[in-house]
Formats: sequence, structure tokens, C-alpha cells
Amino acid sequence: MTLRCLQVSAVLVAGTGAARAQPADAPGEAPLPPPTGDDAAAPLSHEVPVIRVTARVIDAFGQPVAGAVVTVEAGAAAAGAPIDSPGAVRTNREGKFTIRAPMGATLVIDRSGFDTAIANATGEALDDIVMLKAGSNAETIEIKSEAPPAAQGAEVLDREELQRIPGTGNDIVRALSAMPGVANFQLPLGYSGVVIRGSSPQDSKVLVDDFEIPVLFHNIGFRAIIPAESVQSLDYIPGGFGVEFGRASSGIINVATRPGSDKRSEQAEVSFIDGSLLAQGSIGDKTRYTLGLRRSTIDFILPSILPSDIDLSLTTVPSYYDGQLRIDHEFSSHWNGYLSSIGTNDVFEIQATKQDSPQEAKAKRFYNNTRFLRTTVGANYHDGPWSASLALSGIVQQFIFEAGLYQEIHVSQPQIAPRAEVTRTFDDLGGLGKVVWRLGGEAQVGRADINLALPTEQREGEPPRSYDPKDITEQFHGAFWVPDFAAWTSLAADLDPRIRATLGLRSDVFTRINEAALEPRGEVAIKLPAALTARFSVGAYRRPPEFQSELLHTDLMAEHSTQAIAGLQWDPREGLRIQPSVYYYDRSHLITTNPDGTLGNNGHGKTVGAELLATYRTGPWFGWLSYSYSHSTRVDQPGAEERLFDFDQPHSLNAAVSWRSPSGRWQLGGRFELYSGLPYTPPTGSIYDSDRNIYNPVYGTVNSARAALHHQLDLRVDYIWHSGPLEMMVFADIQNVYMNESVAGYFYSYDYTQTAEFKSIPIIPSFGIRGTL
Repeated sequence: MTLRCLQVSAVLVAGTGAARAQPADAPGEAPLPPPTGDDAAAPLSHEVPVIRVTARVIDAFGQPVAGAVVTVEAGAAAAGAPIDSPGAVRTNREGKFTIRAPMGATLVIDRSGFDTAIANATGEALDDIVMLKAGSNAETIEIKSEAPPAAQGAEVLDREELQRIPGTGNDIVRALSAMPGVANFQLPLGYSGVVIRGSSPQDSKVLVDDFEIPVLFHNIGFRAIIPAESVQSLDYIPGGFGVEFGRASSGIINVATRPGSDKRSEQAEVSFIDGSLLAQGSIGDKTRYTLGLRRSTIDFILPSILPSDIDLSLTTVPSYYDGQLRIDHEFSSHWNGYLSSIGTNDVFEIQATKQDSPQEAKAKRFYNNTRFLRTTVGANYHDGPWSASLALSGIVQQFIFEAGLYQEIHVSQPQIAPRAEVTRTFDDLGGLGKVVWRLGGEAQVGRADINLALPTEQREGEPPRSYDPKDITEQFHGAFWVPDFAAWTSLAADLDPRIRATLGLRSDVFTRINEAALEPRGEVAIKLPAALTARFSVGAYRRPPEFQSELLHTDLMAEHSTQAIAGLQWDPREGLRIQPSVYYYDRSHLITTNPDGTLGNNGHGKTVGAELLATYRTGPWFGWLSYSYSHSTRVDQPGAEERLFDFDQPHSLNAAVSWRSPSGRWQLGGRFELYSGLPYTPPTGSIYDSDRNIYNPVYGTVNSARAALHHQLDLRVDYIWHSGPLEMMVFADIQNVYMNESVAGYFYSYDYTQTAEFKSIPIIPSFGIRGTL
């Protein structure tokens, strides 16, 4: 944890005589009784606006302080507006809290075993509030600057910030597209992963509450399976992540689900894409809940807007159901527990004709059904220098795809995954300061039941083949176990007041391929003058063979990635952070198709790049600027020519700004994005296959052409009003307002003699209304 003293935004007081709120029995955000008597706030006028203040409470080593009591100090804003929420809240297991308070009011933070801390409500998002152990320091410490990101170039966005980025349509997928290093697409294509720093989608992992989910997007590609209303925060780590994360060779996206509020509320929202319901509140003093449901509405709208003369039968219009449940419970002053569950059911079926007989129509049928349910039960412990997290997660998932009369894949893969981590902090150990030691382990034990009859899959760098509905070259029917295990440890310490080092080691055991891997990782952070911090990290990473047909092979090895990242972190003033960085990835043992059609680890590649991320969070303003340059190449076979990755995107620019009115009723924002098109392999001709009556394309150099540069402007307007206890919001989120139709790709005639452009959608309007009771 790196703390930098600039101007005052939070004052930590040790040994003061401030009135102490009753300590919480356990972590969470359960309400306490409103202050009474001398502690009750005096009647307030309506001259000072009431704001919703959000912050995180941590200890001197950067660990979250759960169960801290946060109150608005009596008389702190005597000229303010009345507070319409309970007088005190508790921090949750991540140390976060939200409380309504008059602008400028004093917040008092109390926790048994710590000295009282004080912060001023200067805005809606405060810097981290650091609590010191009781009696550990008799000085007043002034803290300025946000906590450092998990890695250079990483970023954390909370729910409100995810919703404030224009062009996202309240969706975390679109919010991810604003991150530096994330490849953007001009069409709403569905992928199982997010492309980070020029890699392939399968090289990065998407986690929910620390456990992997199989898909992030719905089949129709417009939406994530997790609505923003069910998200507490999103951690984007493009590389250089710590030993606690594995099984990925590029980046990590970790979504934390939303704990229930101390105040009961219900929320409904409907738009042209989908509708959702969200209920949250508390049961007693120690239990909170959040329940979210969402269903697509596009399947009601799409049939009415398709031309009646189109020769297309939507047997099952694209539709989906999403569900989320979270329950948090306080067991004691040291333990809290939670249950988190997320699931989706996504169905799409189409017949390419209305005119043919039933048998002929079935030959042109495409059907896809993706569904899964993951449930996690966990507990967190905190007592002085010790903290621990324990979790057990299980998932049931099913994927079905059928094309025509012969091609299909049916996959059923249940899995159970225990995970545990213990953390111990030391003020001083062997001459090192602020030492944090971590030890953890996890397992993933699953069983895959697969029935497959498909053409040979198209892998990275391979151009599309002619479609043959009778091609079932690749077949498999059977079941097998996939048990994997991991353990890790790390030590972080201050070598002197200006230098902090972290050294860790992760070990993964992939039993299906009989491989054990050791992955050392480390980072050094150096404080420099002028509010600068330099960070250098290097680490080894592994991705096991589990993407598509890779899982069927036991003779493959895990793909390797060695990452080196260097950058600066500059916090020149409150709410402003600028992070430039450069990186180099060396990739080896890449899985490629051998000349004989089998798979092998014969590929190697590299990625070099530079990124800039600047964020501004002050009062009503939220600003975002990201730019990335990346060049990602690979060689598939010994002696082969070097080529571009399929998702190489040299330039990507995102600039966004959002403003909220002092009354909180209006919110306006805009976002401009510009990015390079993706590479593709152009055909140079074709060869006629008389046996199958199809033309086989002849392609030029792999990825020797590139789609055109794309740019667009997105605008968003929100308006909020109250009708008694009901809060209403209407929003308009319009993507590509000046309707720039960029060429996203090309498609060809049956004999590849003619080419047509595949253009991006000219404009995507999203309108919705939300009610919260």
C-alpha cells in the first residue's frame, strides 16, 4: 500500500476525545440505531445539499477494515439539510460504505482495536480512509491520493462510475471497451472473453466474486450477463496481476457483486433491450440481501421491425434470462459470511428460409443455448494483524449448438472449487516495514461430458473455410475429469520509506495434461518527488489448454507468457490520477494447428505497447482519457513467417466526460472513441471441389489486410425526480450519434469473385426508465 501526503482530504486522529459510536458486532453495512440524545444531530436548514458519500476504510497495510462504524458527527453541518437515512452504517467486507451526509459534514469512523478516524464529506467519492491500530501512533496523519491500483495500468470502477460512462447503456461490457488495452469491435459480436493487449479472447479470464464464469456476453452481443445494477465494483487488471490470480496469460477482470443496502428498496427498469428488477434490504440487524432478475425485451420487438418479405424464420427470437442473488450475514465481530449466486439462460434459434419443406428447413437451422449457474458461499475473518477469506463455489453449465442435420456440440460441465487465503501483517519484521504476508490455495475439480460432431475448428490466424453442412471431421463422444490445483504465497514490505517491494510465487498443477508450473512474480514501487510513483513488475503466467477442442487433447502443454511492465503513477491533485506505462509480453508454447491437422505447442509471439490512463473524480465531474498503442505478432510453426495476431489493434482512444447537477436531477455525458480496424486475410481466388460442389477459397498472406479506422461519438442524458417515496429516472444513451458507418469486415460470393462490405451499425439508441422505491 502506497500512501502519499498532499493536501488534506481525510484526517486520521489517534487518541482523540471524539465521541465513539458503539462498535459493530460484525462486518457489513447493517444499520445501527440513529443517534439520540446529545449525539443526535440538531435540526438542520436546507442550505447545504445532502450527498451520498462513498469511501473505503483500510488499515496501514492497505487491507480493508470490515465492520467499522461510520457516523455523521453531531453538529458537524448545523446549516445543512436533514439526513434522510439511518445515522450510522457499517463497512462491508471490502471496507466500503455509503452514507448520506450534508456537504462538508464530518464523518467519524470507529472500529474496535483501532483509533478513531475522521473524514470530511467533501464530495461523493472520498479517498481511502486509513485507520491505525489503537495506541500505535499518537500523531495526526494526513492522507491524500487514492490507493494504488492492483497493477500498473489497472483500474477499479464502482457501480455509479460504470453507469456514468456515456455509450455504455448501463452495461459493463461497453464500460470495458473504454479501458486501455481492450480491443474494440465495430459490431456487437459475442465472444466468451475480453481481448486485452492484442491477445486472444481465451487468454484472459472474467471472474465474479473471485471465481471464473464461462461467458460474459449474451449471444446477441449487446449486453453482458451481469447488469450494472448488480455490480458493486469492477477490477480491470490488463497484466502484471498478483499470484492470487492464475490460469490466464493476459489479463483479469474481477467483478464484485453488490451487497444489499441497510435500507430496503425495490428498483425496476425497462428499455428496448431488456427489463430488470432489483430488490435489496436487510433482515434484522445482521443480514442483508440483493436479488436481481432480468429478461430480454428485444425478442418482443425484433419480429415487428423485420421486413415481412425477408426469407428468414426466427423460430426462437434471441432471448435471455439473468438472475443474481447475494446474502451477507454478520456472525461476530471477527467473522462475516456471504452467499453469491449468478446465472443465465440464453437461447437463439433461426431457420435461413421460410419457403422450404420441414426437412429442408431443418437443414438450414441454427440453434444455440448457453446456460450456467454459479453459487459461492464464503466467509471473511479479520482480527488485528490476521485476516482470512474462505470460499466454496460450484457451477453447473451447459452449452448446446446445432447446425443443420449433422453438426452439433453438447457440453455439460459441472465443477466445484474451494479457495482459501490467509493474510498476516507486521509493523516491522527483520528490518522491513509494513510487511504483508499472504498464503493461499484453490482447486477446480470438474467433469466434462461432451458430444461433438463438427468441422475442424478455425483457430487463431486461420481464415474461414467454405461451409459444408455435412462436414463432421471432428468427433468426440465421452466424459472425463478435469482436476486442477494451485497454491501461492507473497511477501510485500517497505525496504525503506520510499521503496516497496512485492515478491510472490504461484504453483499450478494441471492434472489432465500432467503438468506442474512455477510462476514467480514481483513488483517494485518507488516514490519519487512531485507526487510521482514509479512501478516495475515482471512475472510468469500460464494458460492451460481448455479452449474449444483443446480440452480433448492430453498431449498439449499450457501456453506461457512472461510479462514485463513499467510505468508511472502521478497524483498531482485531489481526484486526478495519470498513469503512463509501457509493456512487453513474450509468449511461447502457443497452441497451433500442425501441418498434419493435429494440435501442438509450436507457436511463439510477442506484444509491445504503451498506454495512458487518466481519470478525474471531483464533485459533479467524472472524466476519463485512455490511449493505447499495441503491436502483437506471432509465428505459428518453426520457420514460418511472422504475422499479426487476429486481434492486433495498434491504436485505441477513449475520451469521456460526465457532469451531474448540484441537485442530482440531471446527468449529462459524452464519449468519443477512435480505434484501428482488426486485421484479416483477403482471398485471392478459389478452387472448385466437384465432389462436394463447393468453391474452396485461396487466401493471401495471413492478416495482411486491415479493416478501416473506426470513430464514433456517444451521448447520454439522465433525469431523476421524486414522487413521494418513489425515485424515477429516465435515460437516453445513444451510441454513434453522427452515424459513422465504418467497414467492419468483408463477405464474399459463393465463388469468391465478388466482395461486399460488412458495415457497422450506424446508430444504437438505448432508452429506458427506472423506478426505485
